[in-house]
Amino acid sequence: MSHECVTDEISEQAALYALGLLEPQEALAFQKHLRAGCAACEAELHGFRDTALLLPLALPETKPHPRARDKLLASIKSAPGPQVWKAWTDTISASQHIVRAEQGTWEPVGLEGISVKQLYVDPVQDTVTMLVRMDPGARYPMHRHAAPEQCLVLEGDLRIGDLVFRAGDYRCAAAESIDQPSYTEQGCLLLIVSSQHDQLLA
Repeated sequence: MSHECVTDEISEQAALYALGLLEPQEALAFQKHLRAGCAACEAELHGFRDTALLLPLALPETKPHPRARDKLLASIKSAPGPQVWKAWTDTISASQHIVRAEQGTWEPVGLEGISVKQLYVDPVQDTVTMLVRMDPGARYPMHRHAAPEQCLVLEGDLRIGDLVFRAGDYRCAAAESIDQPSYTEQGCLLLIVSSQHDQLLA
């Protein structure tokens, strides 16, 4: 159902979604609503996304207490690597979007032996398409899918629990499903289509 005007409830939901603060089920429902073509909600979300990007600039500069700084740096060092694709922004699109093999940048995710390359991002549809490269022995933590995740193994092997996937194998994990830690023995190259709101659980 499309809305003809913006209500306080819509504004609140769009603001929380833009900040990544909606519960997974609520975020999924909001995504489905956007996909249905509600122009009012899409415009409201676009405005809040622009505002969210400016929020850090509104904070006064302060010098942290040395203990707080050390604690933060220690937690960053010990925590699983961030899902860098959550910070990726809209892909500029014309009639078609092309990424050549030699184009794009491989970004480390902070986990040993894992890097990713952005192919396409659509925040409105909450879809990110990327290549994932895992070196032999690399592991990715347990995580919950905010939306269906599609994975095509292009090279090597990928192991999730008792399942083993090899080059040419395809898998689609349902929204709200949880993946056990993933790893590879020989190394792998994956094509992933997923949500920007997946949640690390360990």
